[in-house]
Amino acid sequence: MKRLILLTVIFLSGCVDIDIEMDADSPKITPTETMSIYIDNFNNADIKLLNETTASPYFWLSGSEKFVQDRHSDLVDFEGLRNEGWSYSKINSLEVIYEDPETSMVNMSFSRYDKNDNVILTASADFFLRNDDGVWKIKGGFAPTNVSTGKD
Repeated sequence: MKRLILLTVIFLSGCVDIDIEMDADSPKITPTETMSIYIDNFNNADIKLLNETTASPYFWLSGSEKFVQDRHSDLVDFEGLRNEGWSYSKINSLEVIYEDPETSMVNMSFSRYDKNDNVILTASADFFLRNDDGVWKIKGGFAPTNVSTGKD
């Protein structure tokens, strides 16, 4: 009993140094941070960075529509979105639904705004991410209602 108490005191006093090593494939950026970067890239209409943030092929299931494209850039048309009144998007909330070392599911509530800062759409979508050599990549998303990609 005395040994147990002594070991507990030593452990709690900080005399024992415990090294925790991160797995080499553990992403440095979290799934929610990845989603924030994605929205920044989307708002900047930066096709190159959107393709880097997403995995190929990319899928988008929206309402009853189903799209699977080689790259994210094959799915979205920013000029079409602008013609629909879109100016930028803003995240309302992010929630990690599930995460393990290889995959993650994140719910994102977001709004789209026009050039006068009026909300033109508020929607929610679940995004599937995978750990791709230590970087979270968005594989695709599921939205229960139709969320335009600008190509509709």
